[in-house]
Amino acid sequence: MKIKTKIVIIIPLIVLAGLLITQFLIVKNSLKIEEENKKIIAETIKLEQSNFNSEVTLALTKVRDKLISLNKENSNIYLDPVKQIQDNYFVVSFYDTIPKTLLGNLIKEEFQSFYIDQNYKIGVYDCFTDSIIFDKFTNLETKFSLKWDHDGYYFGVFFTDFKKVEPQKNSSLPYMLILASLVIIVAILFTFYLANGILKQKRISKITYDFINNMTHELKTPISTISLSTDVLIKSQENNKDERLKRYLGIIKTENKRLENQVERVLEIAKLDKNKINLNFETLDIHEIITTCTDTFSVPIQERDGNISTNLKAKNSLVNGDIIHVTNIIYNLFDNANKYTPNKPTITISSYNSGDNINIEVSDNGIGVKKEDYRDIFNKFYRVSTGDVHNVKGFGLGLYYVNQMMLKHEGSIEIKSIFNKGSVFTLTFPSIK
Repeated sequence: MKIKTKIVIIIPLIVLAGLLITQFLIVKNSLKIEEENKKIIAETIKLEQSNFNSEVTLALTKVRDKLISLNKENSNIYLDPVKQIQDNYFVVSFYDTIPKTLLGNLIKEEFQSFYIDQNYKIGVYDCFTDSIIFDKFTNLETKFSLKWDHDGYYFGVFFTDFKKVEPQKNSSLPYMLILASLVIIVAILFTFYLANGILKQKRISKITYDFINNMTHELKTPISTISLSTDVLIKSQENNKDERLKRYLGIIKTENKRLENQVERVLEIAKLDKNKINLNFETLDIHEIITTCTDTFSVPIQERDGNISTNLKAKNSLVNGDIIHVTNIIYNLFDNANKYTPNKPTITISSYNSGDNINIEVSDNGIGVKKEDYRDIFNKFYRVSTGDVHNVKGFGLGLYYVNQMMLKHEGSIEIKSIFNKGSVFTLTFPSIK
């Protein structure tokens, strides 16, 4: 149990620690990759912007050259190159008047040849009069006027839909990864808290087991003494003459025996919880055990004017089990059927084979169990609280013991019940061919 407890605690901690380290490496690599991506995106944007600027510059240069070729008188005049005033504004100097319709057509033609499809507007500036003579967008004079060292004209192209793309500075990915890391840290702390609780419960369980073990052994001595003393008094001829005293001695013996059984049951349950019960498996004829239990239990049933009967139809009744505990399983079901039947108890125990199993059914006409209690009745200390059930003596250990013992025998127990009409408990044992 110590090894299992350590495994249960250590393995989750190792897994969570591994997850935290993995998460840290993921965050670190993600941040590195993101920085590299930012650089790549910035270089890509820069390259795209440079290509765009080059294409616009070439297109406007061709427009300027075509305008010069149309003006033969000034074809040899030196002109300034195309200038980029802003990211979305280019200007071209010229010394002669510029026909605006021709200019628009030339720009459109050249932009199409370079596949420049952004929206733009055109403005023409007269350097002699220091004024705009043609403007398809407002405030060109105040926003984009230039001072030239020569006389003449210049025209400008303004891209209206141009937006400068900046690399994304902040990304939610690192924050999400950091948040996930924090969640894992919280999970690790919570695991430490649970581990501490498990260890504390383990210590309490050990103290409880030691207490129950010591208490039951201390109780065994006075119970044995009372039993021996009662037997001596019952065998005395003088006491047998007094019917009243004889009846009281019988009550003492019966109650002392019941107390001894309860102490043994508590001790067995404590051992069962600690996996300290040693089962002596052997080949058993379960029909023989049922017959023995039925003969023994017929006495208290007949005292209540009840009836107990058998209907054993299983052709193969051999099972591998511990005779003491298999007997206790049957006896516990008989005892429950008797205790939880208010009137005359009618108990029937049946057997039949199903595949490689043998099924044992114990039916009664007791108070029954509600469906919502099916899952809990096999839990330790659980008792159905309905009507007169409060008056039935017990610790709520009988069905818990039966369920645990069936699991030890690789079997199972099921219940079908109709409230206030009765119950049927089905035991399933692997049979031996």
